[in-house]
Amino acid sequence: MMEELSLHILDIVENSINAGATLVKIDLSIDKKMDEFNLTITDDGKGMDEEMVKNIRDPFFTTRTTRRVGLGVSFLDEIADLTGGSLDINSTPGKGTVVSLRLPFNHPDRPPLGDIISTLMTILMTAQDTRFIYRETRDNKEWIFDSAEVTGISDPVFLKQVKDMLYNSYKEFTGGELI
Repeated sequence: MMEELSLHILDIVENSINAGATLVKIDLSIDKKMDEFNLTITDDGKGMDEEMVKNIRDPFFTTRTTRRVGLGVSFLDEIADLTGGSLDINSTPGKGTVVSLRLPFNHPDRPPLGDIISTLMTILMTAQDTRFIYRETRDNKEWIFDSAEVTGISDPVFLKQVKDMLYNSYKEFTGGELI
């Protein structure tokens, strides 16, 4: 199982990109007082039919031909079960998919978010034809990164500047708190 939720985000976004998404929205809402950790990933990819949505939680179901298992969604489903949370997947062929994970924030089995900035940088470097928007809300504070604001990511100097800017901005937003 992936030990950080940021790696699950990366896995879902990779699925979106492979489904032809040109826009992926990642929305994380954390409310410690209400004991809520809510993650929603929305894409405009090719979507899935009802049968595929039903099968997507099965670790032995995959549309890939290179590897015959698809563990990402099944791991998220397991996390939801362990914590008393929920995982909902809604999809419409030709329109896209919405993956919603709801977890209790304070549950001891909720994995940490992990290094979200490295995840965002990985997406940025590998999905240059896909716009993605990451929005995180914590106790009524908001932090947004929109890949449309960054161009020329293939330049290593620019890449380092973007990474440093994101780390500094995110650290200021979180106060350095790891969740």
